Amino acid sequence: MKTSGMKTRKMVLASFFLVLGIVLPFFTGQIPEIGNMLLPMHLPVLLCGFICGWQYGLIVGAMTPLVRSLWFGMPHLLPNAVGMAVELGVYGLCAGVLGRKFGRKLTGIYPALFLTMISGRLAWGMASFVLFRMLGNSFTWKIFFAQSVINAVPGIVLQLILVPVIVRLIPREHMLNIKNSCIRRFEPVVTEIRRLLEDPEKKIILVAIDGKCASGKSTLGYYLKNRFDANLFHMDDFFLQKHQRTEERFVQVGGNVDYERFKEQVLTPLLEGKEITYQRFDCGSLELQAAKQMKPKRLNIIEGSYSQHPYFGEVYDLKVFMEIDPESQLKNIEKRNGVKKLQMFKEKWIPKETAYFEAFGIKEKSDLVIAWTNLVQ
Repeated sequence: MKTSGMKTRKMVLASFFLVLGIVLPFFTGQIPEIGNMLLPMHLPVLLCGFICGWQYGLIVGAMTPLVRSLWFGMPHLLPNAVGMAVELGVYGLCAGVLGRKFGRKLTGIYPALFLTMISGRLAWGMASFVLFRMLGNSFTWKIFFAQSVINAVPGIVLQLILVPVIVRLIPREHMLNIKNSCIRRFEPVVTEIRRLLEDPEKKIILVAIDGKCASGKSTLGYYLKNRFDANLFHMDDFFLQKHQRTEERFVQVGGNVDYERFKEQVLTPLLEGKEITYQRFDCGSLELQAAKQMKPKRLNIIEGSYSQHPYFGEVYDLKVFMEIDPESQLKNIEKRNGVKKLQMFKEKWIPKETAYFEAFGIKEKSDLVIAWTNLVQ
């Protein structure tokens, strides 16, 4: 099984954004009056940074205007294309760095986008000043303001509308902009999975990622799914249905998850090499959603609290526990779920998880413990 899936996806997607940035101006140029003001090369670069990460955003941003200039003569190489290469390179760089820092909520995307726009325009202004001087021309504040603000208003508006919407619409599992510090943190898991994959006797491999909430279980799950082309199952899809939410059930240690349905619909078919059909539980409506089918794969990741419930037996080839200190945990929950839900986690969900971990020795029985560190903040 190939382990370069994520890198390949990034390269393919970045190539798509590069081509889009080269071709898009041909279409927007046909729009009377404002076609050239829509900044058609900027949009693909921003999306590339947000989705693929700063490295790819930087490269695509720097290459797009230069390739267009060399192939089609537009924009002119000096000073326009070189100045734009600096500007768009900074766009892609900042979109990747800030997009990852502020997160995927609209309250995070917009600040990242605003700061990226400001940084890119300042970089263009400084580059243009140097290039104009080299060519014996003057670059004034009036030129800077006219080109970077006044003439760019239609493009700025378009970016403010489309970029947040597109980034939000992309499922989390397809967002490839993961922190390098997270990749380093997850490396022990990757190493162990590689070892398992090298064993030809293992036809089906099951990996459980359990641990404290807000410790990075889902992030690790998505990372492994993309890196190894694995199946990924979420324990959050198996919360209790309405008729199961009884006082007797909730007092059970580890009883606030539908482990019976998970074993029946997921684990048993996986171990038998059959197609998996299950219904995802929706926390908003408290109802099961339409049946979802997944074809069996050799590597299967099960992430979420209670994934190592003893009810499942000794079925896993690798058991991972995600650890996090209390201060960082509460900070992450507040950032992810908001202040109002933080109190519910403190009073209800965290104590239930803790009771489950301690009663069944989940951390002690895990093969790997991945600790949260300041590197991932």
